Amino acid sequence: MRLPSRLAPRTAPSGRQQGAALATVLFLMLAVLMMSVSSTRAALMAAKSARVERDRHVALAAAEAALFDAERDIDGAAGPASPRAAIFALGDAGAFMEGCTGGAERTGLCRLVAAPGVPAWQATDLAGDRAVEYGRFSGRAMPTGAGLLPSRLPRYLVELLTVPGAQPRYRITAIGFGADAATVVVLQGYYARASGIAPGKRLGWREIANWPELHRAAS
Repeated sequence: MRLPSRLAPRTAPSGRQQGAALATVLFLMLAVLMMSVSSTRAALMAAKSARVERDRHVALAAAEAALFDAERDIDGAAGPASPRAAIFALGDAGAFMEGCTGGAERTGLCRLVAAPGVPAWQATDLAGDRAVEYGRFSGRAMPTGAGLLPSRLPRYLVELLTVPGAQPRYRITAIGFGADAATVVVLQGYYARASGIAPGKRLGWREIANWPELHRAAS
């Protein structure tokens, strides 16, 4: 006796059908895994980019602070009785040494190198002892070495651009460091010293983004 169709027993799926179902499931799992990996990688790259950009801003702020500190130095922040202030007040061109090799009150003062020679700001290690550490002559302080603070104090060099008798003009080159010491920003400004009651004036500034490469080439 034949059973009605609605009561007929179900037949087991064939091996081919089972294989196709398994392949579909595996494909879907692989697709989900790939999307997860891609999303994770994108999130990590975004976080890394944010850290790098944040660190660059720290270095930039430090370099800007060093520029201002150098300008205060030029205007006599060390005090009227100090040898350092006297150099700028008298326009003592002899205090600006070839290769920035002066010490004590002459630290960081560089003789201008005529073209086609390599300029002092390019040949001298801005991170080294020949450059002036922030606050050395101005007495100002800057916290460093913790959290999002600069890893170390910024530094600067000063070159005398004008001949004796003219209103002194200087080229300042400053380096700032990020929380990661490998992150650096180099800024360069041009400054006219205060004359009489007139305040000093920054004449212009720029960022030298490729200073590490320039310095390596000069070295």
